[in-house]
Amino acid sequence: MSHKNGNEFFIIKQVNGLLSGDIVLHPIYRSDGLMLIKQYKVISNDLAQKIKYLVPGVLPVIVLSPECNIETFNNTHSYNNTALIKELKKIRKEHSEYIQVPLEISAFVDARINIKNSIIAADEIENTEDNYISFLCKSPFFSTFEKRLESSHLQTRAKKIKEILADTILKNRIMLDKLNELKEYKDIALLHSINTTSIALMLGITLELPEEELIDLALANLLIDISITQIPKEEFDLHLQSKKPNRDFYNLHLNQLRILSQELPLIRKESIIYGVLDSYESYDGSGYPKGKKRSEISLFGRIISIAQAYDEMVGGYFYNNGLKPIQALQSIWENRGTRFDPDIIRILIDRTNILKSGQHIIYSSIYQGMIMGFTDFINSPVSPIIKLENGNIVDLLSPGTK
Repeated sequence: MSHKNGNEFFIIKQVNGLLSGDIVLHPIYRSDGLMLIKQYKVISNDLAQKIKYLVPGVLPVIVLSPECNIETFNNTHSYNNTALIKELKKIRKEHSEYIQVPLEISAFVDARINIKNSIIAADEIENTEDNYISFLCKSPFFSTFEKRLESSHLQTRAKKIKEILADTILKNRIMLDKLNELKEYKDIALLHSINTTSIALMLGITLELPEEELIDLALANLLIDISITQIPKEEFDLHLQSKKPNRDFYNLHLNQLRILSQELPLIRKESIIYGVLDSYESYDGSGYPKGKKRSEISLFGRIISIAQAYDEMVGGYFYNNGLKPIQALQSIWENRGTRFDPDIIRILIDRTNILKSGQHIIYSSIYQGMIMGFTDFINSPVSPIIKLENGNIVDLLSPGTK
């Protein structure tokens, strides 16, 4: 189903109607509130398939009409068209209900419209237009994750830390320039950096790390993707096609970190460097480069490894469609105590919105419906009881249901 508007330059259709060549006029977010594609993304066959796999097919999207090209759209300032903004506001409500995160209109409209963002100071908005900080602060997960925290104390801290992080990056021209390079490098690296930084900060705030350490944690995570931009795209593509992290890529990564540390004194802290390097280690000692285990692995490394792994699984990082969020959580849960720190995994599970009673869930093509509760949330938090769309009740903890 699709229909044109009276202005003829955009079309409203459903996700299941997306075609190769469509240009989506707003971001699309996953059910966990993290970004799947950025605004103005040109859809390929593979990407259309990924979106249809991860997002409900009936969700409305707005695409550029085939009769209009993106250059004309920009030159005529059509992004500021009243009819388009009105439709974006309408579908924002449906997308908010789908991801169970309140989407600000600033997360949907073009940054050039200059709508106020609650994280960026008013006198800095004009300087953040279409730069990395704008992408980060408009991300629904990043802008609202304090609502997943129980105490007002943690919620207040989360808001403050996000403001300090944005301010720290905006005041460091070299850091901001390096992050802006992600926009021109690979979309998947840009989105990965935003999503993983959001997750890492939420985990660090829940662990009540001091303010300075939280900023360092975010910078360590951002460094991983900043360093990737220094690697030729062909080599990065080979890495993605390998389907998993590997030691050769780690060595490339390490070399780029050495170069970056010469340009960015801000990242020369031991905690930041070890946060990056230790993210390749495994909790049981089977990782690399040092085979560290348990508390030998820096806390930053243990946090970042979980944030990175989760987004790689759901985002289809390694040239695949990715897993649904609950499937990724299940995989991470099953690797607690082996690859991942079980205590930090528990925090991630408890803070996610997708494992709450009343939440709509897509576990597979067979198991779709509403979470009714759990047989054993303490020991099996990724196996809910689901009321299927046909009215049947299924307990994913029961043998033979997965």
